[in-house]
Amino acid sequence: MPHLDTAVRRATSQPLRVPSQVKFLPVANVTDYGEDLALHLTTVGMTEQAVTFSSSAITRSLDEGGQPLDAFPHVYSDTDSGLLLHEGADTQFNTDYVFNPDMQAVVYKTSINVCMALNVSAHTSGNFNLGNLVVSITSQGGSKRDIYTNTFASGAANLSGTGTSLHWFTVDVVEPFEVFPNQPITINLKLDTTLATGTSQAGIVSIAPFLKTAVLKSFNESCVSFHVHAGLAHLDDVLRFNMNRIKAEAFNG
Repeated sequence: MPHLDTAVRRATSQPLRVPSQVKFLPVANVTDYGEDLALHLTTVGMTEQAVTFSSSAITRSLDEGGQPLDAFPHVYSDTDSGLLLHEGADTQFNTDYVFNPDMQAVVYKTSINVCMALNVSAHTSGNFNLGNLVVSITSQGGSKRDIYTNTFASGAANLSGTGTSLHWFTVDVVEPFEVFPNQPITINLKLDTTLATGTSQAGIVSIAPFLKTAVLKSFNESCVSFHVHAGLAHLDDVLRFNMNRIKAEAFNG
């Protein structure tokens, strides 16, 4: 910051402001836990299939053998009906969701909490199964960058007749990555369902409960949550992150 040069002032009786040799470097607020940014999976334009929760089979992923704990949006209701959004009968669900960041940031953890469903409306023979969820995260800048890909099993039981199977895929991905303006992040959700002879619909339920009984209970939104910290590079072009250090700190605690 500018200051008065006392030597010049004594010689000329006039104060002279000169640049300071003190430099400022922006740093992160170490007391800030960051923000859990919930990205709502709004699936517009798909085919709607009514489902009844109390007559559906509902299962959920475990986290290290326990019940997952995350900051996801939820409401309370005693409704017993919902909507399965799908891409057509007997068609695998395969949809892109796009997040367009407006500033540089570091995503330390990606939490996925989505309710996927398989409804068999007509059955002739064989076993239908909800199957696996394939998650792919990519970034599109000058070229496509693969960030993360994995397959998660539902463990849902077979449907050997008409009925509905719902499974909450609840997954924490601790794989830090940077996001940049004008470089959209694409999250692709793909169901790998097993089809038999009959008619079925596979897709996502935007809001659903964890419990099937038709009483007052908590409903969660199907969403993806980023645990994110703002990057410092948007404050000072000289400052650059060392992603190897960030990853090491994230994994080593």
